[in-house]
Amino acid sequence: MNVRTGIAAGLLLSSTIGSMNATAMELSTRRYRLDKEGGFIEALATQPGDSQTRDEVRQELQKEARNQIPLATPALKQHQKEIKYHYENTARGGKIRISTKSREALLAVQEFLHSQITLEHRAVMFDFVNNTSLVVIPVTINGSGPYRFLLDTGASNTILSANVADRLGIPKGASRTLLTAGGNLAVTVRLVASLNVGSAQLENVGIAVANFDLMKTLNVDGILGSDYLRRFKVSIDYDNQLVNIEPYCPATTSSLLDA
Repeated sequence: MNVRTGIAAGLLLSSTIGSMNATAMELSTRRYRLDKEGGFIEALATQPGDSQTRDEVRQELQKEARNQIPLATPALKQHQKEIKYHYENTARGGKIRISTKSREALLAVQEFLHSQITLEHRAVMFDFVNNTSLVVIPVTINGSGPYRFLLDTGASNTILSANVADRLGIPKGASRTLLTAGGNLAVTVRLVASLNVGSAQLENVGIAVANFDLMKTLNVDGILGSDYLRRFKVSIDYDNQLVNIEPYCPATTSSLLDA
């Protein structure tokens, strides 16, 4: 089952949660986590003393555990007999533990939960540079892509491959020299209409463009540096390979190079 299938199934799952009223849904939070046996779905009242929402959350989760609602996904349904759903109370709500001893069923469970984590946090899935722990995330430039960008909190400037910039027809601008760990790097400053990582977007920004040897070595199309990242709250979930980027800095229209 691919990620798109998992997300579609997650939307179907959300549409089946109808008995809990809208107020209770607004006053509660859902969490999805993976572990070596499968994972779990937890729901809890946002406020510690809200016993009414806690009880409604528990009732809803108990019903989901009985009905095995996640079986809306084809892969989970295929392994129905190998998957166990166990409900338990928590201090502010409840938890459904989903477990299996089958490797194939485990993959189906974890992909389902992975898709839910992505939806829950509006996060983006990342990859690693081969045989390293370096994080590579998908970036959209002017609505095209996604392109592979190295997430580098130690880099002062975001850099886009000149090959990509030329293919997108982004006009060349002024020439500049950037100081990098590998020495001076000649770049041109080009104006891009939009730069997106998931839902986090900068508009009409000047970005450094160059054919940087490091990018060729790592097989990436660019480097996402602190001039972009400083404008957002960034968290990295290494276990689930997710990056969550939330808007933080309201100044989203100035040049990256002037940040």
